[in-house]
Amino acid sequence: MKHSLQIIQFLDENFNEKKCHETCRQYKFIQRSTSKLRGYEFIRTMIMPSEGVSTDSLKGLCQRMREINPKADLSSQALCERINDASSSRLMKGVFALLLCKIHEHITISCPKLTLGLEGFRRVLLQDSTVVTLNTKLEEIYKGTRRGNSCIKAQVKIDLIHDLSKGVLIDAKIFRGNEPDQGLAKRVLDYIKTGDLIIRDLGYFSMAVFAALIKINAYFLSRLLPRVNFYLNKNDAKALDLGEYLRDKKFKNRNIINLEGYIGEEKIWVRLIIYRQTEEVTNQRLRAAHKGIRKKGQTMSKSKRLLLNFSVFITNAPESMLSMEMVGTAYRLRWEIELIFKRWKSQLNIDYLKGIHKERVDCLIWSRLCTAIILELIIGYFKKGIAESHKVEVSEVKLIQYMLRGNKFCLAMSMNNLENFFLQMEKDITR
Repeated sequence: MKHSLQIIQFLDENFNEKKCHETCRQYKFIQRSTSKLRGYEFIRTMIMPSEGVSTDSLKGLCQRMREINPKADLSSQALCERINDASSSRLMKGVFALLLCKIHEHITISCPKLTLGLEGFRRVLLQDSTVVTLNTKLEEIYKGTRRGNSCIKAQVKIDLIHDLSKGVLIDAKIFRGNEPDQGLAKRVLDYIKTGDLIIRDLGYFSMAVFAALIKINAYFLSRLLPRVNFYLNKNDAKALDLGEYLRDKKFKNRNIINLEGYIGEEKIWVRLIIYRQTEEVTNQRLRAAHKGIRKKGQTMSKSKRLLLNFSVFITNAPESMLSMEMVGTAYRLRWEIELIFKRWKSQLNIDYLKGIHKERVDCLIWSRLCTAIILELIIGYFKKGIAESHKVEVSEVKLIQYMLRGNKFCLAMSMNNLENFFLQMEKDITR
């Protein structure tokens, strides 16, 4: 039951009446002491996990609010006006930033080696994004993407820059869905300082940004874009054929390989860290690659086929600051965040939001992301407790489905019956 008490303590500390009211005043959501809506019930209504989290009607939200506080008797129209106000979006974005700090604490506790392995950097920043589909009526504000024959009329892209070392949200912005990640790559230059490390995916790959980071003595960690050439020596006219090079017998029994050289026409110095993949991952990549080239009517070269056995990373950080063993661990954090994004979408259906008012959509986006973080933290506590007490591994998806089914968690929360809820959940999940 220790994990249940930890969850209850977390919710009490972060979503008690006093703290919620203070947060509402900070973001100017509540400015009059006579307001019927106090803030506490608004925050809890917007972020608490429920079965209909993606399709909640205004009437349903009003009912949930009254369950939390009978005095908060708002009409659907009155609540609609509050949600459509820009202060609602600012408030929920602020709550999201506070919750990200809790994710940082969870990472620090669960992965102490990561903290120690990156302590040479001033800060460790992570930039990532996710896309959410919207009502087609919002096409003018949030234009979507077209890929091949498919077209999504309205989408938003949520781009986050997060300080992993301190657990602080540096910046979070909402863009049109068709905004390319490479166009957002320069955003980090407004926030990064000398001695910082930035970890990003291939979508943000930009030689100009790498050069700018080097100029201010900041560091980057990224995968290598396949079409970008690598040279062992600065004066080499011919790029290295990595696939052929890695066939050398001296690399046969090595799972991690560290090379130094230069990338692109600009000849930017980098360390190339190469991780050998498992046979399962390699086969998955082969199937995906063959599917892609068949569509285009192309063939795969022997060299490219060989490279599918490896994951190739680049960094300008010296070995003394970022060991080749730590590269995989640090980059895995980005993969973990991506998995969390996918889990948020699949379980909470945040990849489709109703509404045609910009401020309302923004408020709903930040609210759903808050819901997702709360679920992620609760699941983290619960999985750890179950592993310790029952010696079993529990699926994250199974736990989320249990909590959302029939609004069990939401009802237990409003009735102050969480302890019994988690006790029953433990019994049901471990049967």
